[in-house]
Amino acid sequence: MEKDDEPKTWVSALKIVAALAAVIGTIGFGLWYASQLPVSSPALEQAIEEVRKKSPSSGSGSDSSWGIAKDSPLRR
Repeated sequence: MEKDDEPKTWVSALKIVAALAAVIGTIGFGLWYASQLPVSSPALEQAIEEVRKKSPSSGSGSDSSWGIAKDSPLRR
């Protein structure tokens, strides 16, 4: 009898499925963990307040003219 050195197809397929499950599980766990973290922190709030104090011309943040989101792509 000849000995076959190549692994069987189902073994290779099982390894691929296991590797995909591990990668997808790791990414899923990372996303879940990131969603459990707090959205803001005291340091972030302090930094935002410092920026507001240093640039009083920025207003209270309710100014809708900031940025290019509402600019028309066509010149007048």
